[in-house]
Amino acid sequence: MSVHSNAEEALRELPRRKPDVILMNIKLPAMSGIDCLRRLKRINPPLLCHVLMLTEHEDSDLVFEALQAGASGYLSKDRISPRELATAIRDVMRGGAVMTPNIARTVMRYFEEPTARVSGLSSREREVLSWLSQGVMYKEIADKLGISLDTVPKHLGSIYRKLHVHSRTDAVRHYLQRPR
Repeated sequence: MSVHSNAEEALRELPRRKPDVILMNIKLPAMSGIDCLRRLKRINPPLLCHVLMLTEHEDSDLVFEALQAGASGYLSKDRISPRELATAIRDVMRGGAVMTPNIARTVMRYFEEPTARVSGLSSREREVLSWLSQGVMYKEIADKLGISLDTVPKHLGSIYRKLHVHSRTDAVRHYLQRPR
């Protein structure tokens, strides 16, 4: 077992130590645990290990960001006992994915309420998305809505975060698939 006080140290030492499981805090100095995980996943030859993200944040954006980065689980460190943590480590070593019940509920709600995501956008964000779905360019959207050209990508970034997407195409797909 080794303990690292920051992501840079972990990135230097973990490939050499080749652990089976890494317990990674989301909040690290200088670089987040999620960014560290992304960099660990790019190491060549691949580091064959499981990463459990530990956090005090149950924010759905962080949950999805960690899972998309390749986390094998996402645990709330203030809601898990040492025994439960040991069980989680064994579960991921057997190929499972683990989450505390509150985090699992957050993930389940995401899939149960796909239309709520679009309705959770501000009215301005829905306007921007509506114009995007019609193929209108950023400059035209800015003119039509009376906003600066720089504001359009800012709205789009917020839309991406709220819809948990990474492209204009995916955002528009969500918008077009909503019930009318």
